[in-house]
Amino acid sequence: MRLLVTDLDNTLYDWVTPFARSLRAMVGELAALLGVDEDPLYSELRAVHRRHHNSEHPFAIFELPTVRRAFPGATPEALLHALARPLAAFDAARATWLRLYEGVDETLGALRAQGHLIVGHTESIGPTARRRLRVLGIEQHFAGIYCLESALGPHPSPTWQDKGGVPVHVVPRDERKPNPALLRDICASELARPEEAIYVGDSLTRDIWMARRAGVCAVWARYGRSYTEEDWDTVVRVSHWTPDDIRREARLRVNAVGVAPDHAIDGFGELLGIEPTVAARPVRRRVRRAAVGEG
Repeated sequence: MRLLVTDLDNTLYDWVTPFARSLRAMVGELAALLGVDEDPLYSELRAVHRRHHNSEHPFAIFELPTVRRAFPGATPEALLHALARPLAAFDAARATWLRLYEGVDETLGALRAQGHLIVGHTESIGPTARRRLRVLGIEQHFAGIYCLESALGPHPSPTWQDKGGVPVHVVPRDERKPNPALLRDICASELARPEEAIYVGDSLTRDIWMARRAGVCAVWARYGRSYTEEDWDTVVRVSHWTPDDIRREARLRVNAVGVAPDHAIDGFGELLGIEPTVAARPVRRRVRRAAVGEG
């Protein structure tokens, strides 16, 4: 193996649990602050997420109609101060629940020490993904992160500064999972042939099907669904998915029926010792890359 491309959410860490519990903590504090019911706030959050095509849009509560009515004409900096308590509740819950899966740090460190190049791939917003890796203490293992393109405004605090870190490369939206061209482009950008690479991810429909079609060794992290039904329901409640997105996902599931990984693992540490399965070499193209800063 020359290149390891790893999915981030639910492959290196449980994304669902911390996001859902942070969101519930924030919405609870926001409802108490504004003297309103929680249900409309969830509906408004979903509308904001749909507008931005992302369920994890930074400072989404600033755009909620209920918030704008409560603080008419407030600047983002003023809202940052006014909503400090709900935002702090989100941060506190995230700090409590965001944890690496067992063996992730040690395995990434061992692979890097062996000379393997490691890059991340996610459909989360780049700055958010990079911050998670930094908070979890594994940013140093990565040569780069490939993230889906998105439009981010400036941070609401004028004193905030981008701390930099691992390069974040933008993937065009038309190359989102499970487009195999995306993975072939990542390999080409990292100067690795597909047959020299391994892709590890938790989704058979998106990760494994994409890797197999790209001619890359596909490793299924089948442990990546260890969250409660309540937490998953919270994520669905504010999901950015439109009816078209839901229909697209249904088609993907049909297309991926019968897909099988080259390897299946029950812990990230099982990557050690896995060698790529040789596959037919597909056509290589270079990804359209652009480094971005934190938002």
